[in-house]
Amino acid sequence: MLRTRLVTALLLGPLIIAIVFLGEPWLSLLIGVVAFLALVQVLGIVAGIALTAAGLVSANAASVGGVVTTLLTALDPPGLVAATLVAAILLLAIVAFTRADPRAGFQTWAMTTFGIGYIGLLLPAIVLVAHLAPPGGSGNTSVGVFGMGSGAAWALTLVLVVWGYDTGAYATGRLIGRRHMLDHISPSKTIEGLAGGLILATIAAGVGAALIGLEPWHPLIIGPVVGVAAQAGDLAESMLKRAAGRKDSGDLVPGHGGILDRIDSFLFAAPVLAGYALLVAGRVV
Repeated sequence: MLRTRLVTALLLGPLIIAIVFLGEPWLSLLIGVVAFLALVQVLGIVAGIALTAAGLVSANAASVGGVVTTLLTALDPPGLVAATLVAAILLLAIVAFTRADPRAGFQTWAMTTFGIGYIGLLLPAIVLVAHLAPPGGSGNTSVGVFGMGSGAAWALTLVLVVWGYDTGAYATGRLIGRRHMLDHISPSKTIEGLAGGLILATIAAGVGAALIGLEPWHPLIIGPVVGVAAQAGDLAESMLKRAAGRKDSGDLVPGHGGILDRIDSFLFAAPVLAGYALLVAGRVV
């Protein structure tokens, strides 16, 4: 199992890093494909893809034109994402009316709505991170020690911190993990693993801060905060799997389970990092 996980990581890791550096439209295309694969497993694929697309279009608002720009303008407020979510909730409710058992209809409506929101609202935040820019600049503005584009530097920081947390938590938990954290959700998670993950996440955040050009104190906040968010995302998906009586969300990624098992940490970490960049680090989109 460990060997398979390592081989898969070695194959997918460089691809993800390459797409981060290439930027748009490749990043949005990747997120769209990931959303499709994830939504196949949580129902509501059409509504979910529509919601994800709304988020991606909104994140790329500055580079779209034509009818899409007219649509964005007409829906501001409440915004394309909010309007799409409302339409999806209403349509899914109408579909649920067709179930003979009202309780089954309500469960279908609730679970499907949750599924499209879980993926469609949170996943596009990764693209939002990749559009972060210094005040008065853009996502392509050169920043940091290597002069990377700001958006690419922030996106790479997200990847490094999440991977750093996952690696640190997994290795520390395997080596010295003794005290279990939340047995009823994920028996393999330990307090020691949490600590090891946060340490490596903070080190990774230090690398990211150098890439972005942030002051040295930022990693001391970004590492723990985004690391905890990544762990929360993993636990949230574990809770969904336990509720569904499944060990993995699928078997698409060898050694790692389904696509949700690979993106669960990013679903929570990306909005948290974007919020930190906008509210604390003074970045814009």
